[in-house]
Parts: sequence; structure tokens; C-alpha cells
Amino acid sequence: MTALYRYLMASVLLSQRYLPPTLIFLAAMAVGTTSDNGPLQSSYAFCVLAMLVCTTWLTVSLVNHEDPTQHKITLVMIGSSLRVLVITVTVVLTWCVPLLVVGIVYPIVTGKHVFTAGDLVVGAAAQLAAAMIGIAIGLLCSRLVIPRIGIAMLTAAAAILAVLLLRWISPIRPLMTLLSDGRTPGGTAVPLTLLTGLAVAILIAALFATKALADRRE
Repeated sequence: MTALYRYLMASVLLSQRYLPPTLIFLAAMAVGTTSDNGPLQSSYAFCVLAMLVCTTWLTVSLVNHEDPTQHKITLVMIGSSLRVLVITVTVVLTWCVPLLVVGIVYPIVTGKHVFTAGDLVVGAAAQLAAAMIGIAIGLLCSRLVIPRIGIAMLTAAAAILAVLLLRWISPIRPLMTLLSDGRTPGGTAVPLTLLTGLAVAILIAALFATKALADRRE
């Protein structure tokens, strides 16, 4: 599994598949949070949106980097499609770490925010939850589930709009509302913990759903 992790990480770096979603994330930070003098948590609400889009794109790119023949060879070597998916998710989460740091620090550096350690924890947890939802969408919109790239892109776009607009379909809309309400970090601790836990559950469900659908197609 370590070898597969190194292989996938090298594929991301050498193919520069990380570049388009990362540039979109940085551009979103520059447009949405630069010189924002409002509450810091409101800036983090925008970071949640950027992280959602970035991780969805990055997950689809990483899962689709192998053609069907290469993917079958990988499955034979690893012996389990679930292991491959778990390592894929791990690679995406690894790449999210520097993005998470940027998402936490950039609004502070470019704005005039008064912040506490609690604000930083809230921002990190919210963006991590958004990353997990983005990965879940990316898995279900990858070639393993939807072989046609055009349909997959439209489905991913529709899924992102759905989680942003529909309140109870995922934690994203409640997260952004929670961050925009102007509560203290202490006031957001319990709901944020619940929403993050829900994001973890959705990601796990997406993993098993992707495995089941991919195995059925094969």
C-alpha cells in the first residue's frame, strides 16, 4: 500500500494534475478573501466553497489518471479495489494539507482580522469537512462510476450546486451558514463537530458505493 501511495503521489506531481485545481483554489482565495475586513469565520466560509471545488476536481483527475487496462493491472497487484480507493483518498487528503494551510493563513495575512486559536481550529475543521465532501463527489463522478467524461463533469457540477443550495443534502450549506452567523468559536464547536462527523460518514459511504458500482461494471 505504501508503494501505491508513492506511485499515485508521483503521478500527481509529475503529471501536474494538481495544478489546475490548485490554481483555482488560489485564485478563489485572492478574489474572495483579499482585504476582507469582516469576521474571519465569514472568510472561512468562502474557503469552504473553494476547497469543495478543488478537491472534487483533484479526486476525479487522480482516479481517472489510469486507463482501464492500467487500472486492472493495479487491482491485480494490490488485490483489492477498496484499498486502491482508500490510498487514492489518502493522496488527495495529503495534497489538501498545504491548501488547508493557505486557506487558514491567507485571509489573516491579507485582511485586518482579529483572531484566536479557536478561529483557526474552526477554519481548519470546516475546510477539512468540505474536502471530504469534495472527495466523495469526485469518487462518484470518476470514470469508475461514470465512464463518459462529459456526463461526469455535468454530474459533478450539478452535485456541487446541490450541496451548496440544498441545506440538508450535505454538511456544506450548514457549514457555510454556521461560519457566516458570527458566532464565537465556542458557539460553533458542537455543530461543527457534528457536521464534520457527517462529512466523514458521507466519505466512507461514497468509498463503498464507488467500489460496489465499479465492481458491478467490471
